[in-house]
Amino acid sequence: MTAIEGLDRLETTGLWRPDAGAQRQEVYVSIGEAELVVQDRSGSALSHWSLPALVRLNGTEVPARYAPSRREDEELEIEEPEMIAALDRVVAAVGRGRQRPGRLRRVLTGLGLGLAVGFAITWLPGALRDQAAGLLPPSKRVEIGRLMLDELTLLTGPPCETITGREALEQLQARILPTTPARLEVLRDLPHPALALPGGLLVLSDGILVTQDDPNLAAGHVLAAAITARVSPPLVDFLRDVGPLSLIRMLTAGTIAPADITQHIEGLLLDAPPLANGSVLRSGFNAAALDWGPYQVATGQSLGADAPGEMIPALDDPSWQRLREVCDG
Repeated sequence: MTAIEGLDRLETTGLWRPDAGAQRQEVYVSIGEAELVVQDRSGSALSHWSLPALVRLNGTEVPARYAPSRREDEELEIEEPEMIAALDRVVAAVGRGRQRPGRLRRVLTGLGLGLAVGFAITWLPGALRDQAAGLLPPSKRVEIGRLMLDELTLLTGPPCETITGREALEQLQARILPTTPARLEVLRDLPHPALALPGGLLVLSDGILVTQDDPNLAAGHVLAAAITARVSPPLVDFLRDVGPLSLIRMLTAGTIAPADITQHIEGLLLDAPPLANGSVLRSGFNAAALDWGPYQVATGQSLGADAPGEMIPALDDPSWQRLREVCDG
């Protein structure tokens, strides 16, 4: 064997077979910069292998067995330690390159995209954040709503729940929001009559149930929150409060920072979102066939016309009483 440095020529003998069923034969093996050549005793080339595609078949065992690629049956067996060491260095170097294909290109592309997205989110108008809400899947919206509800319950205690109370809540939801996917929850001492959260969550304060004996008033607060959520989605309001880096992580990795949830809920408790205007509310009350008179009197918000006063109550009396007792369980 001729010992060389760098890209000089290496030669040795080995056992070679052209395919899986063929008998092995003794050959001469030489390697250069980019290929391995298999020759017979007369010096005629039997096979040319590309070094970047070379694979070792038997780990660290000796004799070492190689193939021109993982899809080939051709095989070469070598005992010479220096040739094995040289070929293994080639295999290792190629393997490292395969583990990080196009790494620099991906890094540069990722940095470019990250800078572009960060610039856009930081400097473009709030309309971009509004559009970002449409990029979040329904499951992520529900998750954000549940995280907000969990944050609220740290202050109010868990949602009120009885079997009969839950049935009454479902009846109320079916009565005033029959085509809207929603879930109603009742919380103790909520500072606002009702709040809409992302993912179709509607939260009602138990104060409306225990201090006012009128199902239409409680239903009016829930309906007003739901109507407002259609005009000004609570998810959009949340994204407007989120910083640019948090928004990038949310859109790319689906990660929601607990601090963003806490900050938003604290803002909601101090100042609930403004309700939709009177004409929009009136249209929603009419669509739900709900008398808005009690709501208009209690809130002082004019819905722009005389209340009808002849519509079916939001709940019958037995269901209303069960709802009022939902926090007694």
